[in-house]
Amino acid sequence: MELYISLFAALVGSGLFSWFFLPEIQRICFQKKLFDPYDERKVHNGIVPRLGGVGFLPAMVLSFLLVLSANLLLQTSLVSTINASSLLEWALVLSAVMLLYLTGLADDLVEVRYRSKLLIQVLAAALFTASGVWINDLHGLFGVYGISPVIGIPLTIIIIISVINAFNFIDGIDGLAAGIAMLAFLFFGVTLVYLKLYVISIFTFAALGMLIPFFYYNILGKASNHSKMFMGDCGSLTIGMLLAAIAVKVYHSASIGPDQSPRALVLGFSVLIVPMFDALKVVILRLIKGRSPFKPDKSHMHHQLLNLGFSHKMATLIMLTNAIFFGAIAFFLVPYLNVNLLLGLVILLWVMLDFLLRRRVRQVHNASPRNIKTVEQVNRNKTE
Repeated sequence: MELYISLFAALVGSGLFSWFFLPEIQRICFQKKLFDPYDERKVHNGIVPRLGGVGFLPAMVLSFLLVLSANLLLQTSLVSTINASSLLEWALVLSAVMLLYLTGLADDLVEVRYRSKLLIQVLAAALFTASGVWINDLHGLFGVYGISPVIGIPLTIIIIISVINAFNFIDGIDGLAAGIAMLAFLFFGVTLVYLKLYVISIFTFAALGMLIPFFYYNILGKASNHSKMFMGDCGSLTIGMLLAAIAVKVYHSASIGPDQSPRALVLGFSVLIVPMFDALKVVILRLIKGRSPFKPDKSHMHHQLLNLGFSHKMATLIMLTNAIFFGAIAFFLVPYLNVNLLLGLVILLWVMLDFLLRRRVRQVHNASPRNIKTVEQVNRNKTE
């Protein structure tokens, strides 16, 4: 019962703090004219504050520390799981998240070069792996099982950077990044309870709570009455680092448990398949075209959905449904399929879906070349 009260308190507390911070952040953005600039790549119109993510980390940390302090004062059974090793993990995780939070804030205010952002991401990922949590077993993926730190730590750093950028990339339409992150935090929170990692599960539910008020502002707000808000790079980088750290922790903990099965792979990363695959596809397409993988464009799946005439809300709903679908396939089939067959099946389904979607966009474009422009204008008007 203590655990469930703590989880609920962390969720509600973080949500209340976030609900308090967001209007104040919005007011400051309008006073200082801190708006998301419009260009040909953007799919919104009107003036929209871009610093919604500034409230994420304070809301989450305040709620988590208050709940943790209450457990320490009451000497509940949850505090018995805290030791020197876990304190080191917390110190390094929060340091890594803070680095990304400040980098994103700087980028939203004055713009940071992508090379500098990438270097800071590498540093943050390295800080996290210094805690001793890294991918040390692939459970037969590509025929590989246990791996040494020389390979496992760089691999973990690459995966963390991939997750961070995946969430930075998909933050392109209303509610998408926040919606997928909410699903992921909920999944990870429940999984961590199952793995008996109670303190980090409280942390994860606090992360979920911080996004609920923002999701309301982002997807239901309107630029026309100044009730809309974007999370900005501060929000997307913070979420990406949090999800990457928690995903690797879930994977690592499942791997060292009594059941050393490929399920560890799925528990860690199945819920992140959609943003990671979409980011990988976009990077490959940009490299093929001889462009920088960090230069923004409109090749993401959510842009294709907008090109077909779907509203922001409908495109977000479709993407969230895809995330649930692919995550469920991986989760429920892992006991019955070899991990390589399962990965191949998921990739095949994803490629087929993306191919069909792109073919449909080409058909619409060829049938009426003005459709794409018209659809984009309609979608921009819907966001006002």
